[in-house]
Amino acid sequence: MPLTSRHEITVEWGDCDPAGIVYYPSYFRWCDQATYRLFLAAGLKRDDITSGQWKEGTPLVKAECSFRRPSQHGEKLVMESHVSRFGNSSFTISHVFRDASGAVAAEGTETRIWARKDGDARSLTSVPIPDDVRKKLGG
Repeated sequence: MPLTSRHEITVEWGDCDPAGIVYYPSYFRWCDQATYRLFLAAGLKRDDITSGQWKEGTPLVKAECSFRRPSQHGEKLVMESHVSRFGNSSFTISHVFRDASGAVAAEGTETRIWARKDGDARSLTSVPIPDDVRKKLGG
């Protein structure tokens, strides 16, 4: 069974557009934060910056979100996240946002790769996900 991270989000004024509903980039920011929390729950660091420069980590290669109903300022959402698919060097994290009644407000996915770089961004290459990382995330 995959490791699941769950936390509550309070929709703030700055998360909303002029119509008073959550502005879509807020969902993507919350997904990124939830991925970080999932890694922390697994006892992992998402990105290695111990040398002072990014050398190894989990760059985002694809992001999607389906909006089921509008959420608005002051609303509380519960967000659940888990790794739903593992490949050799890629993995997909599924995120579900639920309102107070438990109804789904939005669903998103992030596809990330395990990658290393030995110089500038052009040297970035995908590498196999380490076995211990896969295991800690429920794979």
